[in-house]
Amino acid sequence: MSWYEIIDSISRGDYVSVAYRIKDIVMSSIKDVSNAYSNAVDMISAGMAMLIDDIKDFPRLDRPHHWLWGIILIVVGVIVLIIAIVFLILK
Repeated sequence: MSWYEIIDSISRGDYVSVAYRIKDIVMSSIKDVSNAYSNAVDMISAGMAMLIDDIKDFPRLDRPHHWLWGIILIVVGVIVLIIAIVFLILK
């Protein structure tokens, strides 16, 4: 699973698929720490790009905007990065 598939699901409006893909990325990151770092960097960078792309609509909540999905990807990416660091410390 990659962040590209998440963005593709967002563009199609398939929000259930987005949730499942994020869950799959988190689960694969827990199983393999090397995946966690690349997933976290990918999600944070994609989230930042989406946030910057739609910054003009930042306070609007009339529909799911790119900035909102960007924040969600950034938060999940940071969580995955924290999980990876914790697993690295525990080993």
